[in-house]
Amino acid sequence: MNADAAEELAGLVAPLLPSAEVAREDGWRSLDPVTEFLADRYGRWACGWNWSVGEGDVDGGVVEVWCCSSDSVTTPDATAPLVVEALREWRSWLEDLAERFAALTPPDNTPVASTDHWYWERACTRLVTVVADRTQAESG
Repeated sequence: MNADAAEELAGLVAPLLPSAEVAREDGWRSLDPVTEFLADRYGRWACGWNWSVGEGDVDGGVVEVWCCSSDSVTTPDATAPLVVEALREWRSWLEDLAERFAALTPPDNTPVASTDHWYWERACTRLVTVVADRTQAESG
């Protein structure tokens, strides 16, 4: 997403944002209109935009630019670009993960027998390691 598209998206998101007071009182539910808008516009993958590291709105995720609604929501003009950056970070994670899965696929996409543990062990080791790193192994 280029800078112009990011700015345009921030402009569309800003009116959907709650006030800081509502965000503190109603938590992550106050961002439902933002999540619904992003999912309608981009697809279901966008629902993870605020899955933050640690114990944020959606516990134990990978997005570092967003903390939680009570800390991240300030004014619409300040918060909207943060939402866009969180969405971009989330998309980047999904693309990285897709590349990792593709790289771990057995050659020629051949089925792996349940007794061939080498592929499974290699994939699990690499995926668990990257997830633990990206989530900073926080939360459950």
